[in-house]
Amino acid sequence: MICQQKSVILRPKHNTTAMKKNYYLLAVAVVALSLTSCNKELFDQKQYDEYVDNQFMIDNADPEHDWCLTKNETVTVKTPDAAIYRVQMLTADPYAVSGAEIAADAVCYGAEAIISYTVPVTTSTLYLAALAEDGTYLGVMPYSFGAGQDIVITQQSLTKTGTVTYPPVPQTFSYLYESTFPIPDDFDYNDMVLRITKSYTSLSTQVDLTVSLAAAGTANSYAAAIHLGDVKYDDVESVEILDGDPMDAGYPLQRALITQGNTLIKGRSGEAVINLFENVHWVFGKTRDELGRIVGIKYNTSHVVKEEVSATAEAVTRTFRITCKTRDVARLITFDRIDPFVISNAKYDQTMDAGIWEIHTYQYKFTGVLRDCFTDKKAYDNHVSWALVIPKSDFRYPQEGVSMCTYQKDIDATFGPYEGFADWLKNHLTNRTWYLHVTREQLLY
Repeated sequence: MICQQKSVILRPKHNTTAMKKNYYLLAVAVVALSLTSCNKELFDQKQYDEYVDNQFMIDNADPEHDWCLTKNETVTVKTPDAAIYRVQMLTADPYAVSGAEIAADAVCYGAEAIISYTVPVTTSTLYLAALAEDGTYLGVMPYSFGAGQDIVITQQSLTKTGTVTYPPVPQTFSYLYESTFPIPDDFDYNDMVLRITKSYTSLSTQVDLTVSLAAAGTANSYAAAIHLGDVKYDDVESVEILDGDPMDAGYPLQRALITQGNTLIKGRSGEAVINLFENVHWVFGKTRDELGRIVGIKYNTSHVVKEEVSATAEAVTRTFRITCKTRDVARLITFDRIDPFVISNAKYDQTMDAGIWEIHTYQYKFTGVLRDCFTDKKAYDNHVSWALVIPKSDFRYPQEGVSMCTYQKDIDATFGPYEGFADWLKNHLTNRTWYLHVTREQLLY
């Protein structure tokens, strides 16, 4: 699966403070009324489009933007050498530099291995590693992305051999979300921050996803799950939590957003879904007020902690071992296919209930995995994404209230914590490594 593209033109932006406030209140009212009353006629498409345009981070956004910073491929590796038991695709040369990530790992069957993997879109050279049955590295050979479907690797073709200097590590992506869909908010993308690490076991039918909840930058609670993309519920043998209880163990209230309590749950169309948690604030704080409600404060989004408003906490991490019924199904679990998502019942402006929504990455924006959220998908078919997928394990996200990009119209300039982000919004084919270039570190957490 590849990232989808949209052909939607944005309207001009008029970003005065008064207009923003008026648009916000009216747009919230229009959206909320249309949902709570089930009366489609109350939805004002023109007002909603104008509000989204006005709130977006910049003028002149790329109408073909796909919000995609990665690429993927599937290749067949021929292994006629019996000493080669398994192969890995690495993002760097482990004999030369540290930080090489394992983008794919597969056991050889019938003198071949099929691997699927996802890497940053600017990646050109990778390294194919050969391993013995005991897990030791025999060596590596360079590989050019897209070079072909059939690659032959033997001990003679290895350009570097022996014990690796810097052992490779599992690949990790960062996922960042705004939780207010379909209303745009402050675009700090820290309402939910997940780090997901993909690793492999000795069985070709198993994949481990280590999920770390790093931040919750909103007082409104939400649930979260991982849609496994092309993997169906009936194709999964089991999902096991390796390191303790569920993230929301002991949740004391009735489950309203994810009503199924199992770790592996079935989507509306038979999808395989991993249940992460019902209430993000219970995961971090496990605190109730005098009325029994879960206390909702912001975690890990501000260096200045304010009592009853924000706090710091250790990231909450669990490893989910997914055992599939075949190795072909396990190979479908790649970073370009998995779809972590938020389920939100936000109260916009702290007063108005706008209904329950699933908030996905742009590729899956209109996918109602557990709920049918859309009566009319075209109404929200704009180029805006409420999520970012960053192919970097330690990506630093903005502090609370700091937009990824701010446009100052009077001087026609943009500001933000990352150099090139605004230019990437204007042209999705340029500045696709912006996440590596911090310009204002003080704005980041």
